[in-house]
Amino acid sequence: MITRQWPLKILLVHPYAPFLNSDKLVIAADCTLLLKPEFSQLYDSNVPVLIGCPLLEDPDAMVNKLQLILGNAGENKVIEVFTMEVPCCQALHMMVRHVANEVKSKCKFTHKIVRVFTKDVEDWRPGYIDESMLTLERLAHGR
Repeated sequence: MITRQWPLKILLVHPYAPFLNSDKLVIAADCTLLLKPEFSQLYDSNVPVLIGCPLLEDPDAMVNKLQLILGNAGENKVIEVFTMEVPCCQALHMMVRHVANEVKSKCKFTHKIVRVFTKDVEDWRPGYIDESMLTLERLAHGR
């Protein structure tokens, strides 16, 4: 039986795929994969890694898929959410939190951001935006 995960995109993953039965799940913004090689190591060790972009993908479709995935996640799963530090990425954290509350998830969640220039990983702080985040947002918009 093939247990290797495929696909990776949140919107493409079947919510009852066997690989989601793991004790751990990583949900990450697409861009984090480029900065943190650890995600490839997780994937290679059969930890499911789901990726998506809250800016470029349909947010309603992402929420609907996350509802199915988290609603089927069980009670003891550890779910780690990683995004870039840019403000547009914050929506992925908010989607996961919203869905977890909606489905009354008993999973253990951690929320992290990855800094673009240093590649440091820090705790996500809801509503917090610092100068580095604003600078990157300006760069993304050509300012």
